[in-house]
Amino acid sequence: MIKKLCIIIVTIVTAVPVFAWETFDRVIAVVNDTAIIQSELMRRYQIVTKKQTPKKLEELNPILDNLIERVLIEQEAQEQSIIISDEKVMSHINNIMKSQKIPSLDVFKKMIQEKEGISFEEYKEEIRQSLLTEMLVSLAIGVSPPSRDDAYQWYKENKNKLGNEVYIKQIVIRPKNSSFAEEKRVNTLINQIRERILKGESFEKLALQYSEDPGAKNGGDSGWIALAEMDPYMANTVFRMKKPGEISTVIKTQTGYAIVKLMDSRPTSFETVQNKILNMLYQRNLGEQFKKWIVTRRAQSDIKIYLENYRQS
Repeated sequence: MIKKLCIIIVTIVTAVPVFAWETFDRVIAVVNDTAIIQSELMRRYQIVTKKQTPKKLEELNPILDNLIERVLIEQEAQEQSIIISDEKVMSHINNIMKSQKIPSLDVFKKMIQEKEGISFEEYKEEIRQSLLTEMLVSLAIGVSPPSRDDAYQWYKENKNKLGNEVYIKQIVIRPKNSSFAEEKRVNTLINQIRERILKGESFEKLALQYSEDPGAKNGGDSGWIALAEMDPYMANTVFRMKKPGEISTVIKTQTGYAIVKLMDSRPTSFETVQNKILNMLYQRNLGEQFKKWIVTRRAQSDIKIYLENYRQS
């Protein structure tokens, strides 16, 4: 699935009881002459908590802290002339889609709307902030990427926690829209295909004919995949499959419906998870260095808070 680092968006809040909040924007904090205002703070609160308004004003403290960090990041990036272009943001999103085998941008936008409850433009802004923070820490603070030896050492120490990887073939059918009729059509079709397989028809030929997965042209071949990197609904089903050649039930995934044919299973290899471990170690180091930097940066900055009962989280 989808990674989040320091996702923060500029906003504001009023220092009065929730029920008395005014409808116009009001400055709630000033960070080195940059104002943080109410409307976006409330928008961010709603995204994070899935609530309309907080019961207690203190619930806004961590949101405001994040917004202060965001302003400090933007200010430092401006001083360092660090810019994240829209092309770079879309390139990152395309890499996410590729790693998750999401077939199109429209499917991805639908997933963001349904899972995150935000627009695609808001999601792009979150990605931009994440990339900006990463570049800032890497260039301005100085965080070196881990080596392959670092990753292999972590792999040896945690190998037993990684579970298995599986070699599978799959047939994937995706609804063209969110209508009930389309969902019913796809569900009926995928179940008919499974019945044909169970009656002896070739899984590979049916995958070539019907599957909308990139591996369709190779008979649905998806190669070796770590269970931890699979769609969670699919991983839950595949985990219980033990016999090579076994055909799964119809699986409702995040992007459609699937049937899986298990080819083989083995302990997760280093090669399968090497890049994931390298990224995890880098992000962990990045996070640690960022925390140290933000503490220092806040101490050096002129920050005025006008939120009642504010206490740094």
